[in-house]
Amino acid sequence: MILKEAMAGLNKTEPAKLSYSDISDVYIYYIRLDFDPVGIKYCMNDTEIAKYPVNIRVRTKLTFCQYLAMARGGHKAAFMPSDRCLCQNAALVFGFRELEKEKDTERHMKYLGDKKLALQAPQEKEKLPPGKCKGIHVAPLAMFEEAESGPDIVYFMCSPYQAYHILNDYMGGTGRSSLDFHHTPNSAVCSGSVWAFNNHTANMTTMCAGSKTSGKTDMSMINVFIPGNQIKEVAAQLIGRVAETGGPSVLGKGGEPWPGMDICKGCPLFKYEEV
Repeated sequence: MILKEAMAGLNKTEPAKLSYSDISDVYIYYIRLDFDPVGIKYCMNDTEIAKYPVNIRVRTKLTFCQYLAMARGGHKAAFMPSDRCLCQNAALVFGFRELEKEKDTERHMKYLGDKKLALQAPQEKEKLPPGKCKGIHVAPLAMFEEAESGPDIVYFMCSPYQAYHILNDYMGGTGRSSLDFHHTPNSAVCSGSVWAFNNHTANMTTMCAGSKTSGKTDMSMINVFIPGNQIKEVAAQLIGRVAETGGPSVLGKGGEPWPGMDICKGCPLFKYEEV
């Protein structure tokens, strides 16, 4: 496990040397995550399925959000076959089924209250091509050390304050000065992850009805998605900031231990000298 003493040996300019275990430890230790980062892999052919480790086999149909909940909070690694997805919204997003205009319109009426919008919403969600994805592997990010290749998406369930730091490091690590996100009336986690994958950029979403209930999203939490082939540069940016400033916080002058000196700028009550 990477603790503060070990950080000195990590070089910001060599992200390729970071393991997925390193990255998971860095975020848990410095960003103070409540849940483990999770790797998501969309398996596009049957031969890929065996390349990713599992430590459980799910005996019933579950939602995609439930798979993520098991991974982030229970260190469970599992494969969700295309015919074992309980959530119909996620099944559409992942290309496990075709659009059913009447049923999908009805599913979205409670959110939008207008038939035209309720049909438009599922059509405009980000999706994988129909029939292409054979299933989805979900596991704590550190477990991808055992896989033949990394995840397509790294998923964080975190607080807005933690997301702020993750996304700032994403911008610094990938050379961007601003980000756009994609909100839909539901499918926050399934379509939110696919949007990040298809557009090769970070995404952030609120909870949706399904992720609140099936996914057990606390009302103070949000979802952050980072493309898997960018996560090493993003983690390296965090490591570099800590090495340069002494801590992860960007509050005030930055570099303070988490969560940093949360005080008003220029407050006359906070005057001190290091001893």
